[in-house]
Amino acid sequence: MRYRDVEQRFEGPVEEVWRAVNKFFSELIPIFRLLGDAVMTIDIADLIEELKDLVSLSDGRIIILADRRELSDKDVLMLGLLGAYMGYRIGALQKDTLSSSELREMLEKTAKITSTRLGELRKEGWVEKTDRGEYRVTPLGIFKFREKRLPKILAKLGKS
Repeated sequence: MRYRDVEQRFEGPVEEVWRAVNKFFSELIPIFRLLGDAVMTIDIADLIEELKDLVSLSDGRIIILADRRELSDKDVLMLGLLGAYMGYRIGALQKDTLSSSELREMLEKTAKITSTRLGELRKEGWVEKTDRGEYRVTPLGIFKFREKRLPKILAKLGKS
């Protein structure tokens, strides 16, 4: 990579190269640092690491690893949607959305309870409903879940 008279070579796995390129530009051009503070970005590698004991992917399916009895309904739904987000970003899933029936199955509750909890998450801005009637986690939802719920969940499960 070359910018004006500064040149840098990057090699390795995609995630490492991507981080190195971002670091190169953020150190080289101060405005990138300012933009970095103003733009909400999600590091998929960090997110996967943070959630590795709670949600996983196997054969194109999202698996909630945490004991559902220890989680709130909204936390289970968020973990499912975060699993879809992560799976899609790494190419393990075809889409980053889940249907209400997939979420109901994951939650192991009635359609009414699932719908009510999804409505609450939508109202909070953590989840959005697509034109196809499926649900996806929003960037705000990822940020707020990591900030407000994840530390509590990990503490409750003894994984903090």
